[in-house]
Amino acid sequence: MARIATKVSLSESEKTELSSIIKKGTHKSRKITRARALLLMNSGKSRIEVQSEVGIDSNHYYRIKKRYFAGGLSNALEERPRSGQPPIITERLEAQITSMACSESPAGSAHWTLSLLNEKLVELNYVETISNESIRQVLKKAGLSLG
Repeated sequence: MARIATKVSLSESEKTELSSIIKKGTHKSRKITRARALLLMNSGKSRIEVQSEVGIDSNHYYRIKKRYFAGGLSNALEERPRSGQPPIITERLEAQITSMACSESPAGSAHWTLSLLNEKLVELNYVETISNESIRQVLKKAGLSLG
């Protein structure tokens, strides 16, 4: 990683914001760690001192510093969005499950069951597979009961 020789110089408002983040303790631990590192960098401590006091490695130290110079305080503190796996049960699927559960039950059944809903969702190609538990959670979220 390229070395960044520039010294971090925080404004008074930035120092206040960082101190507030650290003192509140309601933020994610990674954000608090970054805030502590930036305050120590600003105070003129060496890289080794900052790393040992905060408990980070040199890659993390340089990444925080680089992000601060690239985009300011918020860029250095905030997490970048992660792609992650997309949700299997979308809002549209939730709506389909809910409307199906509220509709007339199939012939030969007094009411919908989780298994019947599961079979119908697969039959109509809304999903390839879905567990009964997932259906139950969607119905619970919507405040519905099959009984």
